[in-house]
Amino acid sequence: MAYDTIAGVDPNLLSLDVYPPSTAACDAPIVMWVHGGGYQIGDKRNQMLDKVALFNDAGWILVSANYRLTAPGAASSAQYPDHFHDVASAVAWVHVNIASYGGDPERIALLGHSAGADIVSNVATNPSYLQAVGLDLGSLRCAGPLDTEGFDKVAAGANDPDVERDQWQLALGNNLDYLTATSATMLVAADIGIPPMIGVVRGGPLRQRIETAFLGALADAGINSVTIDATSLTHNEVNSRIGAAGDDVMTPPLMQFLRGCFAGP
Repeated sequence: MAYDTIAGVDPNLLSLDVYPPSTAACDAPIVMWVHGGGYQIGDKRNQMLDKVALFNDAGWILVSANYRLTAPGAASSAQYPDHFHDVASAVAWVHVNIASYGGDPERIALLGHSAGADIVSNVATNPSYLQAVGLDLGSLRCAGPLDTEGFDKVAAGANDPDVERDQWQLALGNNLDYLTATSATMLVAADIGIPPMIGVVRGGPLRQRIETAFLGALADAGINSVTIDATSLTHNEVNSRIGAAGDDVMTPPLMQFLRGCFAGP
């Protein structure tokens, strides 16, 4: 399903998939998923099977969105703020169209992993992206940026060599201030509508400090934040364990958070 059209851009990169439950009730909550891949690879269909079953069984609609990718040397290569703009545009499409699938546009949770987590954290903390498509941060009921050092790219840059740092430079470096302008911890502020968030803490000491600091900044600003202890998982497992049989690290706290997020009118 196309959520936007841009001349010269592969239509698949501006599309999303909608997975409604077979017994969808009216006004079903929506979980939106943003894939990872270092801003350069990945697709909305990746690792969806367990997520579809998990969220559909809860009676929720799952929407998985693509976005323009960075392809160094290509004329159509995405750069700042293309990735953030595209995800905001996908949210806007859902807000306008999801009722026709039985969804409640007032109950949207935006989740993402890796580069998708970095994108989600920006869209959910910087009002400009949703404002550009006629929405505000309150259009998101909650968000879940799952496993990225991108919350503080300045601190992450001290981790040399750092693969993520190089990916950010390629994707976002056309903004000379990208280290601060796209670091969500530095964007957190009270009373601007930032929704409740859930995140993970895992990886090496620096990554754990960056992730903990982001969640702490939310709490300091009076924004509800929930931490998943994912120190037993690899980066990929943070994604692949969601909805997987026998998972007791990612799925239970994520589902508890989302149920609380969707509760009420």
